[in-house]
Amino acid sequence: MRAVWFWAGLLAMSGCATTQDAAVPRESLAAVVESLAREAARLSPGTDLSLAVVDLRTGESASVSGTEPHISASSAKVFWVAAALGQRNMATVTPLAEKVFRTSDNEASGEVIDLVGGPDAINVYLQGLGLKHTALTKWNYGRERWATNSPRVMGRDNYFCADDMVSFLARLDRRELLGAEPTAQLLRWMELTPRDGCGGWLGTRLPASARASLQHKGGWLPPGCCGDDARYNVLNEVGLVTLPDGGRYAVAILASRGPDWPRQAFVVERASCVLYRHLAKDMSLDCGEALARAGGPAPVVLDPGAPAPNYDCE
Repeated sequence: MRAVWFWAGLLAMSGCATTQDAAVPRESLAAVVESLAREAARLSPGTDLSLAVVDLRTGESASVSGTEPHISASSAKVFWVAAALGQRNMATVTPLAEKVFRTSDNEASGEVIDLVGGPDAINVYLQGLGLKHTALTKWNYGRERWATNSPRVMGRDNYFCADDMVSFLARLDRRELLGAEPTAQLLRWMELTPRDGCGGWLGTRLPASARASLQHKGGWLPPGCCGDDARYNVLNEVGLVTLPDGGRYAVAILASRGPDWPRQAFVVERASCVLYRHLAKDMSLDCGEALARAGGPAPVVLDPGAPAPNYDCE
């Protein structure tokens, strides 16, 4: 059974609720998250989904499979750039960070790891933040790098969990990890990423204003990339989203192992939209209801001998 946790922060309230307000109870964030998890099993059979979210206005939080380790792919680069900003000056980090967020450049990401002192130093940073289900094991772009202090929960692969990432993003937003200037710069870099489509799944179904201000980092290892589709087919999205009232929320949607990439992408895009709709209280927003009722995108069926679909995001 998937583990689900929920915590609602107490709000200081003035005045009294009206009878009309009390008669229309609002669905909890935990209920929305649980519903998305059930829906994902139907829309993308075989997908391993973890999801965590926290409303930064109230502290209301929910997750499903929140501590389950997932291969992190490029979403972990947010951690690495934050670690570099904590140790190096902005001028040193900037040329690399812009490449990391604009094009998810893997060699630039390796140089960011080097700025921190290598994979072991990255893990010391993560452990110092209390992230118990997250580690860098290797990064061999540009040159070979192996950590000696990774627990290797996922063998040779780098990994994280949804709860760890949302905790990190919430603390970043509260300026608890870095000073005001480096925090603001990191958030600006997180706006260099795609707004929709490949690498931008978090924003694809959001309103234009939310897409424009989205601060996130996608991570992907598509079918055929890594030798074992039953282990990979990774499609992650993590980020901070701004609501119409100026409030924000942190979210991590981690999906992997789904045998049908377009269906798995739809699950992530729709989950992002449904969470936004709930937190913005905008029930007019269409999050692909008709497609969800129809069971999601049509399954990809290749003709014998046909080339495999190109899922390369570069």
